Amino acid sequence: MEFTTKAQAIRDTGLTYLGSVSETVKHKKSIKYGELTYSLYLSPAKTSGYEVCPGRTVECTKFCLHESGQNRMVEKKRGEVITNSRIKKTKLFFEEKEFFMKWLIFEIKSARSRARRNRMTLSVRLNNTSDISPLDFELYGVNILEIFPDVQFYDYTKVPDRVELMKRYKNYDVTFSYNGYNIETCKKMLSHNVRVAMVFDKYIPDQYMGYKVINGDDYDMRYRDEPCIVGLKYKEVRTKLNTNIKFVIQ
Repeated sequence: MEFTTKAQAIRDTGLTYLGSVSETVKHKKSIKYGELTYSLYLSPAKTSGYEVCPGRTVECTKFCLHESGQNRMVEKKRGEVITNSRIKKTKLFFEEKEFFMKWLIFEIKSARSRARRNRMTLSVRLNNTSDISPLDFELYGVNILEIFPDVQFYDYTKVPDRVELMKRYKNYDVTFSYNGYNIETCKKMLSHNVRVAMVFDKYIPDQYMGYKVINGDDYDMRYRDEPCIVGLKYKEVRTKLNTNIKFVIQ
């Protein structure tokens, strides 16, 4: 496949787009801060046949946000439209990387132009339901962080080594995620001024383990935050929560 225009890409794939700009509830919150957020949602874990969450546990796979929010509501009405779209995008990433990257670059350039026209800034979150290194988003040996050095990229990750990329790329920010089994790694991250995200069931405290906790649901632009614990309220998914789920602090 060869990418020439967006219209041609839509015809060839049956997809309307790869990513969206400040369309989801959490990314719309960036608008009041004068920022647009381009976000990409792939098919999580190995649901597409390709592994995109190398640091996942059985529990986080079972209670993935892929099964919550807009996806859950839409699929109650229209079937697995969003799920099938995300699977198709993920397969495109692995099987037609050059095509995928040219389309992705086109969309990010368009989003950046839109932001500039509105005198806003642009941020990009490539991993909303995946955990792929930004270095794997590359075209002709140049990764996405190098293609857009003037754009802020950010992610959450369960892969400890991913935080090292912040030292190499000033336009990349990552928040490490607690999975219920990596508490010692989380403590190490916090001691080295790396933010750690933790999911709370009932309420988000002001402090936890001696560290300040902020409400991460107020906005998604984590790179604006100081080193701290990012508290996130548990979002209901199709699988009912029980007290044995370790990654949710109850």
